[in-house]
Amino acid sequence: MWKAIVSFIFSSLAFLGIIDKPLYIAPPLPATTTQVTIATTTKPIATTTIVKKNSASTTTQTKTVATKKVEVAISTPKIETVVVKSEPVPDFEAINTFARGTIVNILCTVKGNELSPISGTGVVVSKSGLILTNAHLAQYFLLKDYAGKNSLDCVARTGSPAYPKYNLELVYISPTWVEKNKTLLKEQNPMGTGENDFAFVRITGMVDGSKLPESFTYLSMNIRENIISKEPVLLVSYPAGFLGGISVLQDLSITSAITLTDTLYTFKDGSVDLISVPGTVVSQKGSSGGAVVDKYASLLGIIVTTSSGEKTSDRDLQAITLAYINRSLQNEIGLNLEQFTNQNMSEVAKKFQEINAPNLTKLITDELNK
Repeated sequence: MWKAIVSFIFSSLAFLGIIDKPLYIAPPLPATTTQVTIATTTKPIATTTIVKKNSASTTTQTKTVATKKVEVAISTPKIETVVVKSEPVPDFEAINTFARGTIVNILCTVKGNELSPISGTGVVVSKSGLILTNAHLAQYFLLKDYAGKNSLDCVARTGSPAYPKYNLELVYISPTWVEKNKTLLKEQNPMGTGENDFAFVRITGMVDGSKLPESFTYLSMNIRENIISKEPVLLVSYPAGFLGGISVLQDLSITSAITLTDTLYTFKDGSVDLISVPGTVVSQKGSSGGAVVDKYASLLGIIVTTSSGEKTSDRDLQAITLAYINRSLQNEIGLNLEQFTNQNMSEVAKKFQEINAPNLTKLITDELNK
């Protein structure tokens, strides 16, 4: 079966697909964001460059001066010593090792020419195998029967190079995002802001038919609102921007880089909804859904868009914060992230597919068929 997929993708020149193209984001705005390009993947292996600066030593010459002894009466106030505990330096090497074990590549292949295959990234956020990703990637799950019964298949791949490991099913996709972006699959250069661009899928089985593990390594979701600029973060994803179709299939590797948060954006009300991080090796197509991990080894945001630029160092990535997703989920279904993830995901998925998915699928297919 996998050889058949290889053959199909090799013949598809449009492997990276319309959805996995980067979104171009505008310069920082104080209150709102403008449309940007959906982010996808980069070079197979990320490297971290450490620049060491030589410290300059200085010598001070002391000149001896004769002084006259004078007695001075002074009052010396009592000084209280205050001990300030400094925060330990984050061990990003350990955080990187841990975080990379929670990242998956989501690969969707299609029979026929109606849609292009797509590759993106997801983050495991629960021990039961729940994965957080982008709506612009997860909308493919709504189209599994578009060109015929089970004509579209999405799997999670792990490792470097990525290899098919888990079967997936859609648990939840933001209906607000689908309604506002139902024409996205028809656009040659899709644009967006990242607003409501989130979805959940879950692991349902092993591709090779073996038994699923009892629990999965996962990143805890940090919904803190006090995000600041110049905060150190780790980016982890499966970027594929410089790879051709067959290379994405055979040579796609997980990539990570340490950087600092830069500009903070809001969609409304002044809350921190979107964070920008400077260009790194991760700034490529395929990084959509990748993780932004903070110094506490928790998930701070997921990548949604990227700015333009000839080199990765010229591009910024943008990520919606977990705090924003938490607030958006409450607005859409009345549950916060903790309440949502504490449910039985099998039942949630079944209910969503029976009640919500048909209408959302129709919204997209009606546009595709025009």
